[in-house]
Amino acid sequence: MSYLSIREVAEELQAGIIMPTELVEETLNLIEERDTEVKAFVTVMREEAMAQAEQAERELRTGLKRGPLHGIPIAIKDLIAVKGVRTTGSSQVLAEHVSEEDATVIELLRKSGAILIGKTNTYEFAYGPYSPPTRNPWDLTRTTGGSSGGSAAAVAAGMVLGAIGTDTGGSIRIPSALCGVTGLKPTYGRVSCHGVLPLSWSLDHVGPIARSAEDCAFIFDAIAKYDPRDPNSVSGPPSSPSRSTATLIEGAEGRGPLSLQGLRLGVPQEDFVAPLDPEIHMAWRGALHVLEENGAELVNVELPRPTMTTYRMVQKPEASLAHMQQGWFPHRGDLYTELVRTRLREGQEIPAVEYLKAQQERRAFTSQLRSILRTVDAFVLPTQAMGAIPAEQMGQEVTINGVQENATDAMLRMTMPFNLVGFPAVSFPCGFTSEHLPIGLQIAGKPFEEATVLRIAHAYQQLTDWHRREAWERQ
Repeated sequence: MSYLSIREVAEELQAGIIMPTELVEETLNLIEERDTEVKAFVTVMREEAMAQAEQAERELRTGLKRGPLHGIPIAIKDLIAVKGVRTTGSSQVLAEHVSEEDATVIELLRKSGAILIGKTNTYEFAYGPYSPPTRNPWDLTRTTGGSSGGSAAAVAAGMVLGAIGTDTGGSIRIPSALCGVTGLKPTYGRVSCHGVLPLSWSLDHVGPIARSAEDCAFIFDAIAKYDPRDPNSVSGPPSSPSRSTATLIEGAEGRGPLSLQGLRLGVPQEDFVAPLDPEIHMAWRGALHVLEENGAELVNVELPRPTMTTYRMVQKPEASLAHMQQGWFPHRGDLYTELVRTRLREGQEIPAVEYLKAQQERRAFTSQLRSILRTVDAFVLPTQAMGAIPAEQMGQEVTINGVQENATDAMLRMTMPFNLVGFPAVSFPCGFTSEHLPIGLQIAGKPFEEATVLRIAHAYQQLTDWHRREAWERQ
């Protein structure tokens, strides 16, 4: 079961070919077998998961079908509150913290019949682009990227069919690209952040990670609801609850690949993505050819490139304020790792005028992207400038096509622009490097157009099999 799709497993569950208890038992066995090396999980909810599976089994036997996630085990990033379960944010600050209520996204997953299998590793409070000690299932010496690296690694290693992550500067898409899975950052506010440990309130997003765009659509449909408890929550345009899934599967059942005829896809100029590893560049261009052959029109566009300074001037003060408001910093300052403690202090020292200037630059960038998106339906670009690097290189300088760059900045460079604007973006596999490391392609679209970006990804995945490659078979 570990490398089937959610659709395939859901059909077997609803047909009674496999029982939810059997699926959960197999999932728990896979975690026990593989996670000693991958280290994706902080907490495995064995007893709770079996109880949920027994309930799902009773419901399915009586004919109650909650939808495609009914009986499907889902992993949860350890920033997201699950009632009665530790939520640590991978920090000693909250080492023994047990959540008193479910986050909204957890409430919605429960309503969909999904089974919560466990909590996954993240960087401390998600304040970094990798997820120690989690290792990349494709090469255990390499980083997963982060901060949703535990969720991505759990999917890539075949331990779960889907997972939930968060994304402030790319933390769903970065590990999805580096681990060879599919991850969606929805439009800002489409998925509630109520009950999610904050990093940066105006940049934080919650979204799905799975093997395919279609699987991400199933999870997105379940968790994308307006929530009055989140002041930034938005309902989006009127649509049916299954709009994104319905769009994805259009034309798939026995009618050949989904056509992209009529879609105009913006291809950014070379200096927007540079420096870029030559193998990444080749995979990007190859993917563009596949999309064009499937009916899409490719349009060269000149994208403005926001600076890392603009991003940091927004993120750092918001992160510091969040930790101050929670009463964690500086009160428990000695419990933070040195790097996060330093970043929180830096955020306190940024003048208000610098924060406001960055917000002004952000607003101008958003306006420019909105203007360009009047001429195209989405942008197509690499997710990462390089493949997964050795874990010990994180935070150091790396060389990309002859150019030296800070590893953290390189990982964020092509993902954080879409956090600044809050537009939906999905990353999915489009090839491998010569070292057999996954390469990710990113589609970013208009606000509330998750259906469009997922449709493009799904069309590509109907014509290729990169997303079906099995990482654990290489170990």
